[in-house]
Amino acid sequence: MKKTDIIKLEKILNDFPESLGKLIKESFESKNYRKKIDARNTLVKKDKTIVPPMHKLLESESNLIRRKAIKIVELFADRRSIPVFINLLDDDEFEIRWIAAEGLVRIGRYSILPLLESVRYGDSSFIHNKAVHHALLGLLNEKEKENLLSLFNSLDDYHELNETASVEASKAIKAIYKRKSRVKPS
Repeated sequence: MKKTDIIKLEKILNDFPESLGKLIKESFESKNYRKKIDARNTLVKKDKTIVPPMHKLLESESNLIRRKAIKIVELFADRRSIPVFINLLDDDEFEIRWIAAEGLVRIGRYSILPLLESVRYGDSSFIHNKAVHHALLGLLNEKEKENLLSLFNSLDDYHELNETASVEASKAIKAIYKRKSRVKPS
């Protein structure tokens, strides 16, 4: 890590418990790959109460800090990360967007409605919509993908982005709610 990234990391970690900060730093900085992976695995095995503090690292101006932090946060597959991951679908760095989309897939079907709502209500950018497309491919079954073909096409179409993506996302949300209301509790 560059000295400037280390300084930024240490500033953020000042608000963390010392033992947690030490593990995070080890998982970020260690030149020894085995130590780095062991520290990351130890973090993931910890109580999920560390997820919100880990989100603070994802707000860093440093691409390197965000990239290293998102790799850990993704492994938790914690639902509290859904809005954070959706926000990172617009990140400047491709790898961060990709891992955020993969994190949403790892969390599972709880991510579907928030993803659709991000297109429906958000200021969808082409980059954001491509990341939503990627995540939805990993979250939906084949029949659902077939039923949402027009949504997928609109997420891929840069020229019609502002015209159809939000409308198609609205239709998909409505279809999901309609399907849920037909399911009778056992």
